[in-house]
Amino acid sequence: MKICCLEPVLAPYSIPRFRALQSLRRDDTVELMALGATERIHEWQVRTANLGFDYVEAFPGKTVDQIDSKALAARVTGWLDDSDPQAVVITGYYYAAMRAAARWAKRHQRVSIFLGDSHWEDRPRTALKESIKGWWVRRHYDAAFAAGEQTASYLVRLGVPREWIWTGYDVVDNQAFADGAAAARSQGDALRRRLNLPERYFLFVGRFAPEKNVLRLLESYARYRQTAGQRAWGLVLVGGGPQEPMLRARAQELRDVVFAGFQQADAVSAYYGLASCLVLPSVSETWGLVVNEAMAAGLPVIVSHRCGCVPELVRVGVNGYVCDPFDIGGMARLLGVVSSDTVDADKMGEASRRIVALYTPETWAQSLADCIERTLAWKQAHVKASAYGWLSSGSWLQKQDAEPQIRN
Repeated sequence: MKICCLEPVLAPYSIPRFRALQSLRRDDTVELMALGATERIHEWQVRTANLGFDYVEAFPGKTVDQIDSKALAARVTGWLDDSDPQAVVITGYYYAAMRAAARWAKRHQRVSIFLGDSHWEDRPRTALKESIKGWWVRRHYDAAFAAGEQTASYLVRLGVPREWIWTGYDVVDNQAFADGAAAARSQGDALRRRLNLPERYFLFVGRFAPEKNVLRLLESYARYRQTAGQRAWGLVLVGGGPQEPMLRARAQELRDVVFAGFQQADAVSAYYGLASCLVLPSVSETWGLVVNEAMAAGLPVIVSHRCGCVPELVRVGVNGYVCDPFDIGGMARLLGVVSSDTVDADKMGEASRRIVALYTPETWAQSLADCIERTLAWKQAHVKASAYGWLSSGSWLQKQDAEPQIRN
């Protein structure tokens, strides 16, 4: 079987996922197309040699947001014509090229799998737009591979039957982050001095943009320091973005706040390894892969309830806490709880490792492979039943032609 997959760009966390899929499906061919080389909001750098799967960029060296949408759609459609896969795995429907791929699969009666991690609360939504979106998704995708239960619930609201939704989409290479953190800890104080890091610190990793809520985190940290005094941990901010000047100006009034700049995936592990706790206070976050990374590195976490990963990854009082991103005082109190003598941060970090061990590139590959296999088997049976007239006029499958839902 040939499986063609589409992503906006080749992100660092995508490589181990598709490598695991190709390793699992040794007799099949896994081909991945990225629409472009980079995205405007991300500065990722990845090596494309020896990936372990077939890879191509639709427009090499280009930023995907700046490529003509019609040209992208035509390039993707031509690629699918040439590859002629049995299954097409499509990341979302935001880009016209992704929608073109879904239409190609429907036109050629091939399996189409939706990949996504959006949920109902990650952005403002209107009933009319969601109704149109639901109709389109039901008509063009055969099944979905979702991040977790929040995404699954959202898809169900769009009309996708729950039995055709697999979960476990958002994973990282846990072992790589665990190894990187261990290497950093082995260097201990020497690395801490070289990176100019406090002895104990809370860590934020992400863009300095409004949805990440870093300004409220700084306000919470200021209140926390007033209460904790000399026992307060530091705060290290890894990232960059449009709000950086404003955040630096606010942080000038505070002690032990370090701006570490944007770090590539292989370098950020050092900051996890020397940290004491991750804080992700986002007001909008589809999942929050930095939570996976921090947990793999053995850290407790404080995560906003707006993050899609909370139901799967955060066990309150076991490996961390859930915060209200708009409650500055509440976040400050949680900073105080985690840094107090009443909490065993190391024990929480070990719990994080155990929890995130269920979310790996290998489990990702197993879930996606099962999704493809089950959906392909259904589709073949459906085609055969239709050819021999076995479907009754009142069957649910038959009704899809006149009343599109999830099966087509």
